[in-house]
Amino acid sequence: MPIALTLAWISSHDYGYTNGRINAAETRQMTRDTRSRRIDELIIDPRYNGPDTSGNGGWVAGSLARLLGTGSVSVSLRAPAPLAVPMLVRRRDDGTVTLEHDGTLIAEAGMASLELDVPHAPDWEEAEAAGVIAQKTSQQQPNAPYARCFGCGLARSDGLRIVPGPVGDDGMVATSWTAPLLADAGGQLSVEATWAALDCSAGIAWMRRLPAGTPIITARMTAVIHHALQPGQRYTVIGWPIAQDGRKLHAGTAIFDADGKVQARSRQLWLIQRA
Repeated sequence: MPIALTLAWISSHDYGYTNGRINAAETRQMTRDTRSRRIDELIIDPRYNGPDTSGNGGWVAGSLARLLGTGSVSVSLRAPAPLAVPMLVRRRDDGTVTLEHDGTLIAEAGMASLELDVPHAPDWEEAEAAGVIAQKTSQQQPNAPYARCFGCGLARSDGLRIVPGPVGDDGMVATSWTAPLLADAGGQLSVEATWAALDCSAGIAWMRRLPAGTPIITARMTAVIHHALQPGQRYTVIGWPIAQDGRKLHAGTAIFDADGKVQARSRQLWLIQRA
């Protein structure tokens, strides 16, 4: 079954980014129950940072999706997820989940669905050329806020390094991408890494349409993994703006295989920060 996830968070892209290395997030289950509520412990490895001191939004989202298993999942992130510290995952009787740290609600998760029409994938050569140009431009800004993001940062060699560039006239951004060796126990790209791969392109699509320097943050992300990604295989990643409603920026992202078939997709809501 497809794995779907809705992510809403208010802080991740609002902070600077720092170095990280690739490794799996650690999850240690605790055994105590509280009136039919099992409490787990989730630790996000610092290697999967987005901002300096908190997890990459897609990676955090994928961690929650993996804990909840297959099916459609909705997650609202209320605060940045700290790195390398235990966070409590409470599983409620109604199937929903909360993520907490030191008395602060970090995230809430439950069932959801995704409605999104995905445009056709651009030609591989066109996506590859757009990505090459975008990376060259980004590499000229080594101190940019997202330079060390696990998903889109280029000031590190161990991240996903997904930086799409514009293709066509409708605001779409795209890039070619080879999935790294971040396999799960089944030899497929981990759920966490797949969510991280879907994360940043929506924001990049809007950044290219807004005035330079406009601060935007992720507010919601709904996504579905139709087919698990395979390490070492080549894919096309796209992002596109859908609509703007005041400060609200709606966008989509998708990952295609070499035959142009959708492997994963997401609909996201970003917000322009208040002055």
